[in-house]
Formats: sequence, C-alpha cells, structure tokens
Amino acid sequence: MDQDALTAETATAADVPAAQALIEGARQWLRSRGIDQWQDPVPDAVLVRDAEQGSLFLVRQDEVVVAMVTVADSDSETWDVASSPAVYVHRLAVAQTHRGSRLGQRLLAWVEQRAADRGAAFVRLDCATDNPGLRSFYERQGFRHVSDVMVTALDGGRQLASSLYERELVR
Repeated sequence: MDQDALTAETATAADVPAAQALIEGARQWLRSRGIDQWQDPVPDAVLVRDAEQGSLFLVRQDEVVVAMVTVADSDSETWDVASSPAVYVHRLAVAQTHRGSRLGQRLLAWVEQRAADRGAAFVRLDCATDNPGLRSFYERQGFRHVSDVMVTALDGGRQLASSLYERELVR
C-alpha cells in the first residue's frame, strides 16, 4: 500500500461480510491478549445501517478490505450532547496483515481532515477501558482522555467500561 495515499471509500451493505471479517480478526487478537474489547458481536444490522447512512468507510488494497472506520456526526448513546460540533469515530479496525503499517494512524488523520472540512471542532472516540495499548495509541495521536463511562454492548447484552477521548481540531 502506498504510504502517502490513503483512499477510503464509502461502504455498501455488500461490504458487511468483509467488515465483519476485520472485526473478527481484531476480536481474536484482542482475546488472545486478555482484552475484553469487541468480544460482543457487532450485529450485521449495525454495519448495514452504517453503510446505508454513508458513515462506514473502507480502505482496500488489491480489492481486499484492509481497514475500516465508521464516522458519525453524533453519538448520544455514548457522549453527552455537546455544544461544539464533533465527528465521532467507531469501529476503527485494521487487518492483522497490516498491523504496524501506520494504517490506523493514517485513517485517523483522514477522519480528522474530513471532520475539519465539515467544520467540526473535535474528533471524539471511545475504547475499552481495559485496553491500555489502544488508549496509549490514541494518546500518542493527540487525543485527550475525557472520562470513563459505562456503555451498552451493540448487541444489548451487557454493560462495558469505556474510555472517552477527544482531539480538538486546529482551525
């Protein structure tokens, strides 16, 4: 993959199996390290909704999906309603074959540029509180820890501890 160019394309419902495969790879990797993040299923209906709303984006290499992210204009289920316009990141995943390639960092930069172009003041995201590696990654990318909250798993099965992060965009 060209280290300078990143093309993220809007996903369709037909891309949901590829997105689920990325999530499954991340789930297995996290489980092998004793991290609870993404151990609850992400229902297909959630990814189909993301695709239908134009908020699920994919990165492909040689026609294979190697990264994904959902970008939304609101997230009232996790974040309190905020007065400053923000973009919310969910389901950021990179294929295990591309770990260490800086693809996650580049995808976050793509999200930040998209957010700035839309006039957002912040990029916000959350991750499992018990995922120190991901928390450290976000902090190295300039995200500030805001608080810890309890959220409901996407399948509605249980409550999960989640750490909220935001990065203020320079205007």
